[in-house]
Amino acid sequence: MDKNWRTEYERILSAATEIALATSVGGVPNVRIVNFCQDPKCPGAIYFSTDRSNDKVAEFASNDRIAFTTIPRDGTAHVRTRDATVRRSGRSIGDMKALFLEQVPGFEEALEAIGDALDVYEIRIREAVVVTGFDAPGRVKFPD
Repeated sequence: MDKNWRTEYERILSAATEIALATSVGGVPNVRIVNFCQDPKCPGAIYFSTDRSNDKVAEFASNDRIAFTTIPRDGTAHVRTRDATVRRSGRSIGDMKALFLEQVPGFEEALEAIGDALDVYEIRIREAVVVTGFDAPGRVKFPD
């Protein structure tokens, strides 16, 4: 029986809380771990917050093309992409608060400590690779 890769994509993203986010500026790659959330009403997008003075914000301005992989908690199931873009979202931290609190453990502490300095960023995914085990991965495409 063929897997429904879109269902697997959603399952993996809903269970994950962190991604390894890769940027590249001037040919120099940089990877960091960030918490994220998703909005089921916005397929092909995931969201993370960051302090607006963080170095990665300048990297996004220099090159908005990014790659990421979810970080598996158990086993090998993960979602990854190398064909995505990042931009500051039109949604505020207040707009996204409930989704972040639902998906990201401990996010309340971040809001209390630096909530006024946080901006929401949006990753737009064109194509995701979905790995569920040692079998061949699947792919999920999203319209631009």
